[in-house]
Amino acid sequence: MQHLPGFFDYILRVNGIFALNIVCMHKLVYLLLFGIITFSCTDTSKPSDNSRHEMGYARHTKGFDIEITDSMTKVIVNSPFEPNGKGMPYTLHADLKRSVGQNSIIVPVKRVVCMSSTHIGFLSALGADSAIVGISGTKYVNNPKLWERVVSGEIAEIGYDQTLNYELLTRLKPDVIFVYGVSSESLSFIDKLKELGLKVVMVPDYLETSPLGRAEWIKFFGAFLGKNELADSIFSTVEANYTKLTQSVEQVDSKPKVFLNMPFRDIWYFPGVDNYFVKLINDAGGSYVFTELSGSQSHPVSTEVAFKAGLSCDVWLNPGTANSLNDIVNTDYRYSRFKAFTNARVYNNNKRMGQGGGNDFWESGVVHPEQILSDLIKIFHPELMPADSLYFYRRLE
Repeated sequence: MQHLPGFFDYILRVNGIFALNIVCMHKLVYLLLFGIITFSCTDTSKPSDNSRHEMGYARHTKGFDIEITDSMTKVIVNSPFEPNGKGMPYTLHADLKRSVGQNSIIVPVKRVVCMSSTHIGFLSALGADSAIVGISGTKYVNNPKLWERVVSGEIAEIGYDQTLNYELLTRLKPDVIFVYGVSSESLSFIDKLKELGLKVVMVPDYLETSPLGRAEWIKFFGAFLGKNELADSIFSTVEANYTKLTQSVEQVDSKPKVFLNMPFRDIWYFPGVDNYFVKLINDAGGSYVFTELSGSQSHPVSTEVAFKAGLSCDVWLNPGTANSLNDIVNTDYRYSRFKAFTNARVYNNNKRMGQGGGNDFWESGVVHPEQILSDLIKIFHPELMPADSLYFYRRLE
């Protein structure tokens, strides 16, 4: 994640949740750590006969479905926070006279507020940067053009959670506010937004456990922007490149053992084997060190167990906020005994930092998991690709 404060920054990195605004995430962090809830994005909706889903429209994602007819588009979000378990439908159309009800939205939308910086990545990829008028967490923006608009005041900081600036949001007059929810208790602000007559759309993309499933949300945003064909084209290219890269490592002779993260307050947290980042490691021809950890959430691991694992791992990824090997040693000199440290195979995903401190890994990386996959293959198997052309990652020295 971007340069986020302490514990929350660390935990979100561990769980592989792309760029959720940290200031809104304290409840989700608690739930993830202690396993109180298990997210389910099972597609419970039943698309109609002319659903684009049945035509292969949504091939990887579990979080949404799209039905397209001649007169309208229906987007169904399968959010675990919907009490009826049937998903939340949004009706999109171009007829101003039909814009009745909270979930009826005129498209293409022209003015957008984003509650998560991951939304920025999708909108930017679709060439819709100019539609963004407000962001929760503007200091985490990486996109250079958007950062200039933030500095100039063209894009407003709308606050977060209990400090959300409702008056400002009303003045911005957005066509839609893209939000995410972390628990039913923390979604009270959404009801307030609806009471103000603002159009609110839930985007639980961060619950996807597949890199391609997460990237496919570009089709979701494409529907609201009237850019279905462009979204389809972008994702098809991403999917094809991702698949081609995975095929390139299918016959590798050996898979390096991969270690992750840094401890927080003497406790290490490692993702379960169903986590999307572990999926990336496997697809890149790597071998995740903790195969016994189940699920997609993070698991606390004792320092003793983590240290023993680190001694034998070939590659070390995402070591917190470290910018050099000295930073790691200064944290704990014992880490210099790790095999990956000794062999200078420690890599961090902070190569593309913006002027304000935003990390592009958590912005455009959401849309382009194939670029992350390419980096990991270069790191794991430099004999296949030149490792000096890393995009998101850099080797620490």
